[in-house]
This record gives sequence, C-alpha cells and structure tokens, in this order.
Amino acid sequence: MEIVEGNNVYNKITDRHDILYILLGGTTQVSTIPGISAAGASPELTKLTPVLDSEIISEGKCISYDVVPMTEEGIPTPSIITRGANEVSGINTLIMDAGFIQDPAIPFIKTSLGSAGDGSKERALQFYERAKAYGSYLGNLLDGRYKFIFLAESVPGGTTTAHTVLSSIGIGEMTSSSMKNSPDAIKESFTARALERTGQLPGYNDSVAEFGDYMMAISLGISSVIKKSTLFYAGGTQMATVFYLDRLINGNNNRYVFTTGYIMKDKDKLMRKLAGQSVLYANMNFSGITGLKYYDEGYVKEGTGFGAAFGVSYLLGGNTAPVYSNIKKVYRSFLK
Repeated sequence: MEIVEGNNVYNKITDRHDILYILLGGTTQVSTIPGISAAGASPELTKLTPVLDSEIISEGKCISYDVVPMTEEGIPTPSIITRGANEVSGINTLIMDAGFIQDPAIPFIKTSLGSAGDGSKERALQFYERAKAYGSYLGNLLDGRYKFIFLAESVPGGTTTAHTVLSSIGIGEMTSSSMKNSPDAIKESFTARALERTGQLPGYNDSVAEFGDYMMAISLGISSVIKKSTLFYAGGTQMATVFYLDRLINGNNNRYVFTTGYIMKDKDKLMRKLAGQSVLYANMNFSGITGLKYYDEGYVKEGTGFGAAFGVSYLLGGNTAPVYSNIKKVYRSFLK
C-alpha cells in the first residue's frame, strides 16, 4: 500500500512554495442537534471547535479557551495532525471565516456571515450570494499566485448539511461521520424534515442556500474564478459534495478531492460517485500515538484537511518519519 494513492496529479506536487492551504472554519445550527456530530465534547461545544481548530493550525495551541476540541469519547481534533504535517511541509496557511460564532485569536479573513441556520426550519444561508462573493474576491486575489490551492474545512455538522444538499438533488447515499457508528437515522430524519419544508427546488444554488453551510458557498465562490491554479478540496464526503456541486454550478475542471484512506475505506462508492477519478488519498497509521490511534479504528476519519496535509508533507519530503514525529510532538504539547 502506497502512502498516497489515487489520481497521479500528486506527482506534480514538488515545491512547498507552490502551495497554499486554506481552512474554512464555520458553524451551523445543525451541529447542536444531539447525536449528530462528534466534533466537540457536547452539542453546544461543537460551535467552538472551528475557532480552536483555526488557532491550533495557525499557532499550534488553543488561545481563546484552555481546552482541546475532542469527541465525547475524548478523541482529539484532527487539526493536531494538520498542524503537525503543515509544520513539516512548511506550506503557507490561511484561515477564513466561514461562519465563526466568535473570532479566533489569530490573523484571519473575516466575513461576519455568522452561523448557518437549521435547514429543517429555515433557509440555512441567509447571505448565500454574499458568501459566494467573498469567495470569488479571495479567489481572484490568489489565482495563479499559487500552483496548488487546498481548501479544507472545520464545520461540525457539515456531513449532515452535505447529505441534505445531495438528497435534494437526487443523491441519497449517506455521507460519512466523525463517529465510528454513523448516526444515519438522525441524519435521515433531519433531511426528511428539511426537504418537506421546501419541496422541490428549482436549481443547485437553491439547494445549497436552503440546506448548506457557508463553507460550501465560499468554496463555490473561490472555485468560480480559479482558472490558472489547481484546486484541491481537502476533505471527505463534505468536500467531495462541494466538488460535485462545483462541477454542476461552475462547470470547472482541474479540480480534485484529496482525502484519507479512512474515508475511502468507509465511503469509497460515494466518493467515486461524486468525484470519479479525481480522488487521491493518504494512507496513515497512528497506532503509535495515544489518542490518535482511535483514528485507525474508524473514529473521525477526516477533518481540517488532515489527509491532504499529511499527504503533501510526505510528497515534499519523501519520508513519513518526520511527519509522524512532529504530529506526536504537537499532540504531546496538549497533554502538559
């Protein structure tokens, strides 16, 4: 088994200066529904996860709160992996507000969009067009300045919003979950209520605006103007959903999904359906790192683009040893 598999576009990734990693951090009211997301120790705390993930990826520590985002089982956030890998690769990173409930204590691009709503009760994205405009503004600034732009997410509840958007356009397969045992029944119930609220919608943009999150909208805006750079959606079924919507709405090529082997093991059929041959993934083994070893058992699977971060770090250095070593170092720094 190779460390990086799938579409061989990865052979072009050779220089850290060619790469920009963007984290789109945001919230949706969907994450506060009990049992729907494991991206926080409780439903309410899921709203803080994107803030803390942003701080970890940017500064290597939680600044706003002295608490590490983790699941109810105590499994730590994947942003620890992303931070560890990005430090080794040395790639540039940028944090963008895709619906923060409060500002992280780091430099970031602020949009003031606020949290996405509960699509089963109301239109989820009251500022959909504004969010896309923020994305296209950033995309225009970046296009051609980097060969490779990676879009990652920290949006608890995002696999549910993705499932609802997909269901509204006729794709009913279940998305992945940060939980080992996916709460499919809760997701299906939410989606049924959301679709009943709106009935048939006229277009793809309407589906995102009614049921999605601001990460989706900003990503679509960024991609709408990227012509010179290659864009990677760094994530699992959430980002594969945005890839699919991008094709439908923007009609763009030169787009890829970079995910984890965990996701491909769990949702290979759906990933292939959404992204076809444009998928690549990193195979990892965290058995030697307490806490992160649960990832190998089916927990978390993706988040903050950690598959792409690990894969890129390996591709640039040709060796996984320093990547694992630094991830372990970052992880241990939170145990003090």
